[in-house]
Amino acid sequence: MIFNFLNKQNDFENKKKLTKIIIMALIIPEDQRIMYLEALESIDKDSIDKLYSNLIKFVEKYEIKEIEDISKNNYTIISWMQKKEALIKQKEINAFNLLINNI
Repeated sequence: MIFNFLNKQNDFENKKKLTKIIIMALIIPEDQRIMYLEALESIDKDSIDKLYSNLIKFVEKYEIKEIEDISKNNYTIISWMQKKEALIKQKEINAFNLLINNI
């Protein structure tokens, strides 16, 4: 998971590079992106640590939510498939009963 990778980073320069990458990946207006990147160049080590910590928390929450959504979707798909299989089996039983009744 990305959260685990981000959490293992200790070097200031690595944290700064990863923060830049995350900012570049955001879907925000270009002028806002430039402003964030310029601000990133002028902040001190403590500030970058706080920002990086907040990014890690955000990524962790996002990944947990994504895993929960996948789990819910898979359960829905499985439930739907089981329901579909039950309907098919019921149709087969009905067809068999109809065949027996007609014989």
